[in-house]
Amino acid sequence: MTEVTVVYSPWYVLGVFLANGIGLVLTVFCLVRMADARRSTGNRALLVFGAAWGLIETARDDALFVLATAVHLRDDRVQFYLAPGLLLTIGAMVIAVAVLGVAAAWPRTLWTICAGVTVGLLASGMVVQSVLSARSGYVTSIDVPDVVAVSAGLTAIIAVGVWLATGATERWAMAMPILVVAAVMTVAQYMMAGEVTVDLSETVDDASGAPPLTLIFITVAALGVRMIALTVLSITDEDRVERVAEAYEGDRRAMRP
Repeated sequence: MTEVTVVYSPWYVLGVFLANGIGLVLTVFCLVRMADARRSTGNRALLVFGAAWGLIETARDDALFVLATAVHLRDDRVQFYLAPGLLLTIGAMVIAVAVLGVAAAWPRTLWTICAGVTVGLLASGMVVQSVLSARSGYVTSIDVPDVVAVSAGLTAIIAVGVWLATGATERWAMAMPILVVAAVMTVAQYMMAGEVTVDLSETVDDASGAPPLTLIFITVAALGVRMIALTVLSITDEDRVERVAEAYEGDRRAMRP
């Protein structure tokens, strides 16, 4: 058994951190607002979906980017089999939306912590699945105890971040989850990539999948969609708040003698 070589390029690491940060900005943006009972049911449902997607999609796609840019195995070509990950992403999204929906409807400590632990486990699972999507024609495995330890740490940090950000009104409670979770997620993605081992003495028949260049294009496109979603949500939410404020001010003026 031999470990793959993981290249920790400062620019790539910074890029992954910023990409994770954008996903966490989207997640926290939605977590802060989804617990507001004054909002319509449809608006809160959209925010719940945005929070779930911002976290699950970020964990998955940025982990794939780490695999495509940082992992090297001699001169052998590494492919990435994405089909199982897509199916698991859909399942993870359904569960994440359900638990965050409960936390949005009842934003109490117990429910937000339970939701945070659940989505933390889902996000950690997506990182592990992304790591296991690599194919090289040899038998690939990971160091289970180390991966479990890293996943547990990432899950705990995400759980605290969700608890702090859900319905938050203080700036520190919004900024800390973004910075800390983005940093921890970046470290976890690189650490899990480093836990991959390959048995060069045993080959497998199925080494099909997307090449690294294609995977990089897909993950960069996913980052673009993430940024567009954040921009659209922030603009539409600002317009909605302004309209509510204007209507409130109009009602006050109408009530004046």
